Amino acid sequence: MIRTNLLALLLLPVVALSAPTMVLNSPLLKSHKTPEVKRGLATLNDAFATLGFEVKFQYRPDKRSIMEANNGQVDGEFVRIADVVDQYQNLVVVPEWLAKMDLVAFATNPNVDLSHYQIGQHQYKVGYLTGWSNVATLLEGYDNKVAVAEFDVLFRLLAHQRIDVVLFNQAAGEKILQSLQISNYQLSPSLLSYTTYLVMHKKHQALVPKLAEAIKEAKVRMFKNN
Repeated sequence: MIRTNLLALLLLPVVALSAPTMVLNSPLLKSHKTPEVKRGLATLNDAFATLGFEVKFQYRPDKRSIMEANNGQVDGEFVRIADVVDQYQNLVVVPEWLAKMDLVAFATNPNVDLSHYQIGQHQYKVGYLTGWSNVATLLEGYDNKVAVAEFDVLFRLLAHQRIDVVLFNQAAGEKILQSLQISNYQLSPSLLSYTTYLVMHKKHQALVPKLAEAIKEAKVRMFKNN
């Protein structure tokens, strides 16, 4: 009887164990379809795979995205500036950069001159995305501003000249305007260059050093293959 049962166990089909999955929010999946962001996503897929994880990226609007990550509803978020952890204290920065970006001003009204634009020098009505803490910091003390939750709403307001200026990432903003079939626009020189990182919920604190090293190695592999 024992031999029969043992043989039956040996003949059972082998079931492959799937890798554990990390769920990462990102507001960039719709707005920032740029080469820089695509490289960052590929880098994370590679880095997590070397540590034995699969990654599921899911879109959330900017403010909701960071709130869910901070509340531990997901494992982390792609991507944020390092200072975000000052406000969202359940998050930990993985200290290896993923994407470098430039913030510029966009305008579609020909009467708005952005050639030498500096915030505060004009009383333009400025729009930006809710949850962009670096932009909120730039606009501190500036009264004529409006925060919008969705990037497409923000740029449609600009297109219909309901606002004068939008502050946004340069490469992503240009793609959005192209998708809206708006070719007559202007943009300012860079107002801010910034580096972005993966942030993880603090429950993954012990994994952060390994993730940083894995991201660094993944970037090296990607550079060699290109």
